[in-house]
Amino acid sequence: MSEKECKTEEEGEEPEEVREEIEQEETSDEELEELTKEQLEEEVDELEKSLKKVMADFDNYRKRTLREKKRIIERATEDLMVDLLGVLDDFERALNSEDELDIDGVEMIHKKYYKTLKEHGLEEFDAEGEQFDPRFHECVMSVDTKNDDDKDLVIEQFEKGYKLNSKVIRPAKVKVAN
Repeated sequence: MSEKECKTEEEGEEPEEVREEIEQEETSDEELEELTKEQLEEEVDELEKSLKKVMADFDNYRKRTLREKKRIIERATEDLMVDLLGVLDDFERALNSEDELDIDGVEMIHKKYYKTLKEHGLEEFDAEGEQFDPRFHECVMSVDTKNDDDKDLVIEQFEKGYKLNSKVIRPAKVKVAN
């Protein structure tokens, strides 16, 4: 390299050849920008159309699943009501009977009613003698105890607890030893 070229590079000036290449690149970059703007606009339009289609498909899916969920719930409720109508009929017959209320008849209706509920996933659980667990028990009364082994022990159950398909729907109301 000559001293002039070195001096030019050191001072930050560009040689003539480099300037010409840069100008050519700028010209071709401008042309590319014009082409790519058109292409990008077309691609944006396509993507917008695609997005709108996906959004519409998702909205239709959401509406369809809501309708199906509603239909399933209605069907399950209908099945339960049909099963419970038999128990209602038995109660009405017992109440309209001219005879005195027969305890055996009421027990039969109770068994039929409980059986129907059990077939639909209801199960009762006992709490008496169990360790107090707030997930299954509701403490409505507590008593002091001298025995440490009885601490937090359910000593009396006032109302049964119930689960529906393994989920507690009513905790047992209990008395707990402290």
